[in-house]
Amino acid sequence: MEKKITVPGELALIMGVILISFSISLMVKADFGISTISSLPYVLSVAFDQISFGVWNPIFQVCLLIILVAITKRFKSGYVISLLISAMFGSVIDLFAWLTSGLPTDMGFRVLYVVVSYLIMCFAISMMVNSKVPLMVVDAFINDLTQFFHVTFRRLKTIFDIICLSLSIILSYAFIGELAGVGIATIVMALITGSGVHVATKLLRRVIDIRPWSKTLASLAR
Repeated sequence: MEKKITVPGELALIMGVILISFSISLMVKADFGISTISSLPYVLSVAFDQISFGVWNPIFQVCLLIILVAITKRFKSGYVISLLISAMFGSVIDLFAWLTSGLPTDMGFRVLYVVVSYLIMCFAISMMVNSKVPLMVVDAFINDLTQFFHVTFRRLKTIFDIICLSLSIILSYAFIGELAGVGIATIVMALITGSGVHVATKLLRRVIDIRPWSKTLASLAR
């Protein structure tokens, strides 16, 4: 058996945040609909464009944290770090939106953006979830509820994506009068991202072993 490469959990988390921010920016550029998790903040950013897409993301995640604590009746110290990471995530999204603004938008490129962004997103989510350090709120929300309800990550992720998709469609028509950020790619990802993350996790575990440097951060993630 080949020796696995040890990757610090902190580095895995940062890489995951950067990669998932990039993948979301590619989805926006493709204009076939963005990921289900980001579809709701995107709809709100179109309906209330005084606030950027990047800023709506941490606002959305603060709401998720309130729901998580209400369900589990538990507030972890690591959630404070999760909020900071979520704020960084929003800032990076706005940065990548600017960096990708000049990419070509021919049909072939748009299809390529969707495929590449999906693959990147699956591996990015897997890296963050397995980092063993405090996650972004949206990932902590799914991960902690998975443990609370004793269900698989794949099942809860799929349920969560479908709920986000439904709310995005409702709010899109309610505030904009048409679909915004919701398309064929959004629907497909709502159904297959959970499975994709599951496969990505199995592949990553064959070659890398993710362990946090900081025991303090690791304890906050429990």
